[in-house]
Amino acid sequence: ISNLLAETITVSGRVLDKNNNPIPGVNIYSGTAGVVSQADGSFSLEVTESSQISYSHIGYKNVEIHPSSKYSIIYMDLDILHGKGIQISASRAIPGITPSAFSILSKEEIAQNYTIEDVPMVLASEPGIYAYSESGNGTGYSYVSIRGFDQSKIAVMIDNVPLNDNESHQVYWVDHADVLSDAKNVQIQRGIGNSLYGSAAFGGSINIITEISKNEREMTVSVGFGSYNTKKYRINYNAGNGFGEHLGLNVRLSQIESDGYRDFHHSIQQSGLIGIEHKTNKMTNQFRVQLGYENTGLTWDGIAASDINDRELRRISYKSYTDDFFQQIFSLNSSYQFSDDLSFRNVVYLVKGKGYYEVLKEGVNYYNYNLDVNNQFNDSTEQILTLDLLRRKWIVNTYYGAAPVLTWRNNTLRLDIGGELRYYTGDHFGEVSNFSNEALQSAFSENWYKYYQYIGSKASFTGFVHLLYSLKDNFKLIGDLQYQGHRWELEQKLIGHAKGHILSAPWNFVNPRFGLIYDLNDKISVFANYGKSQKEPADNQIIAADDVWSEPIIASAELVDNSEIGFSFISGAINSKINIYRMNYKNEQLKNIDIKQEGEYDYYSADATIHQGIEFDVSFNFIQKLNVSFNGAINHNNFESGDSKGNFLPNTPLTLGNSVISYQHSKGIQAFIKLRYVGKQFVDQNNTPAGMIDPFTLVDLGSSLKFGKTVLNLKINNLFDAMYSTFGYGYEWDGYWAYFWPGATRNFYANLEYHF
Repeated sequence: ISNLLAETITVSGRVLDKNNNPIPGVNIYSGTAGVVSQADGSFSLEVTESSQISYSHIGYKNVEIHPSSKYSIIYMDLDILHGKGIQISASRAIPGITPSAFSILSKEEIAQNYTIEDVPMVLASEPGIYAYSESGNGTGYSYVSIRGFDQSKIAVMIDNVPLNDNESHQVYWVDHADVLSDAKNVQIQRGIGNSLYGSAAFGGSINIITEISKNEREMTVSVGFGSYNTKKYRINYNAGNGFGEHLGLNVRLSQIESDGYRDFHHSIQQSGLIGIEHKTNKMTNQFRVQLGYENTGLTWDGIAASDINDRELRRISYKSYTDDFFQQIFSLNSSYQFSDDLSFRNVVYLVKGKGYYEVLKEGVNYYNYNLDVNNQFNDSTEQILTLDLLRRKWIVNTYYGAAPVLTWRNNTLRLDIGGELRYYTGDHFGEVSNFSNEALQSAFSENWYKYYQYIGSKASFTGFVHLLYSLKDNFKLIGDLQYQGHRWELEQKLIGHAKGHILSAPWNFVNPRFGLIYDLNDKISVFANYGKSQKEPADNQIIAADDVWSEPIIASAELVDNSEIGFSFISGAINSKINIYRMNYKNEQLKNIDIKQEGEYDYYSADATIHQGIEFDVSFNFIQKLNVSFNGAINHNNFESGDSKGNFLPNTPLTLGNSVISYQHSKGIQAFIKLRYVGKQFVDQNNTPAGMIDPFTLVDLGSSLKFGKTVLNLKINNLFDAMYSTFGYGYEWDGYWAYFWPGATRNFYANLEYHF
C-alpha cells in the first residue's frame, strides 16, 4: 500500500551545455516514466519523491541525480571524442564523427518494444531491417537482414564480443534469450562502415551493450504470459552503490517458454548474466559472464501455397527436430585514459558451446551412416539396405580472442590503431541410435554409434589504422585501412572426403575505406563514404563434411564495394535523416532451403549483384508527451549477370516502412501504436509469380501502467489479425511448388513487474 500511495512530485527545468545553450532531444527518465527535452531545453517530469532521474543524449555524458528541488538547471558535458564510443564501448558510431548510416535503440525504446521476442524482431523497427522467425511469433529461431544482407554477413556483437559462428558465419539468437532486458542500448550500422565496428563488418553491424552499474540498489521480479502458451520469468538484482561508487554488480536469471504459432515449434530458453564493473577516474573494467541454454522444436518445411491462407492449415506441421544448445560467454572490457590525448581499450573474451540437433530419420541407407560395422557388405549392397534411426549431430566448440585499440587525438586529429586476434576450434560428430534393424539395435543397445567426425579450426588476425582529420570545425575527413587474414583447417576423422586427412585454405584481404562529414550549420550535416570489404567462405560452402558423397570445392571470397551519401537535419522537435547507397557485390553466396536435408541449405553463387536504395528516418516531438516517428527503405536488390539478370534477389522485400506514435504521461502511463509495412518479395531467383510473398501491414498496440513500484505492460501484436508470410522457397518437380513460413495472427502478451 505504501508503494501505491508514495508521494509524487513534478520536477521541471532546462538542460543546457557548458555555454548555456539549450540541448533539445535529451532523454529524461525515472523508472518507466520519461520525457524528452524541448527545443529550448525545457522539461517537466512527474516522479516518485527521492527517486533518481537520468539524463542521456548521444554526444553528451550521462547525468544521474536525485533532485534537491522541483526546478533544476542540468548541465551536460560533450562526450564526442572522450565518450563511450571510443573507450569501453568499442565498435560504435558517433554522430558528427562517423560518416555512416546508423540508428540507435535507446533503453527506453527497447523497454517499449521488447517483451519475449528474440532480438531481430525488435530491430525490425529500424530503417532497412527485415526480420522473421521460424515459429511465427518471434520466439525460437529468428533471423535478421540489413539491406538484403542476411545475418551471416552482418557483424553481430554483445558487449563487443563477436557472436557470428566462425565456421558458418550464422548468428543463433535463440542462445541469447532476454538479453534485451539488460541492454543499455543497441546500435545498428548499415553498410560496411569502418574498422571500429569489428573485423567482420560486411553488410552491416549490430552491437548490444548491456548495463551493469546503477546508482540505486534494486531487485526486480517479472512474470509474463501470452498467446501460444508463452511464459516469461525474470529476476534481476543490481547492487547500485552498495559496494561503493567505484564498484557495480548486476545479476539476472530468465526463462522464456512458448509453444510457438506453428505446430512443433515449441521452445524453452534460459539465460543468465553476471556483470561486475570497477571504475576509477582513468580506468574502467567490466567483467561479464553470460549463459544461454535453449531446447527448441523446429520444422524445416514451409506451408504449401494452397494452405497458407487457411487459418488452421497454415499452422499445421508434421515432422520436427529438436535443437539443444548451451553457450557460455566470458568477457572483460577495459579502458584506460593515459592522458587527455591518449587512451586504450580492449576486450578479451572466451566463448564455449555444446549442443546437438536430433531428428528421426526414415528409410536411410547403411552406406550414408557408415553402418556396416562388421564389413559384411560391399558398397553397392550398403546403398540399398535401409532402416529407420534416431540421429544427433553434435558441435562442441570454443573460441577466444582479444581486440585492442590505441587512440591518440588532439584538436585536429584522431588516430586509432588496433586489431583483433581470434582462434576457433569445433568438434563436429554425428551419432545414431534407436535402430529399426533388430541386429543393429541388439549390437548397440541403448548406446549411440558415432558415424562421422571432423574437427574444424580457424585462426584470424585483423589489423587496422583509422584516421580522422578535422580540416575545420565543420569539415572532417576519415581514412581507414584494414588487413584481414584467416587460415581455415578441417581434419576429417570418420566418413566423408579425405578421411584421415586435413583440408586447409588461407585468405588475406586488404580493405580501404574513406569518408567525409560536412556540417553546413548547427542543424544540417552531410556525409559521404566509400569502402571495400571482403569475406571468406563459410565451411559448408567448401565441403559438407558430414556427407559421404561431398567433395571439396574451391570457394571464392565475397567482395562488396559500398558507396553512399547521407543528409541529416536536427532542429528542436524535428530529427530527420536520409541516405542513398549502392553496394556492388561480387560472388554473392545465396541459398535455398534443402528440401531433402532438414536444417541445411543448398548454396549457389551469383557473379554480380547490386544492393541499392534509399533509407530515411524522421521523428517529431512537437508536444512534450507525444512523439511521432516514421522510417523506411526503398530497396532494389537484384542480379546483374546470368540468366537471372534484372530479377530481384530472393527473400528481400522491395519496401520496408515503420511508423510509431507514442505517448508518455508523467504519472506512469505510457502507450504506443506501431505500424509496420513489408513490401512484396520473391522466394526464388526466377521471380516466379506463384512464388511471390504478398505485401503485408501489421499494427501493434502497447501500454505500460505504473503503480508505485509495480509496472503492468500489455501488448497486442497484429491488432487487425492479418494473415501474412515472412519467408519461403520454391522448386520445380512436375510443376512449380512454393512453400511459405507463416507469421502469427493476432496475439497478446501481458507482463507484471515489481521493483523492490
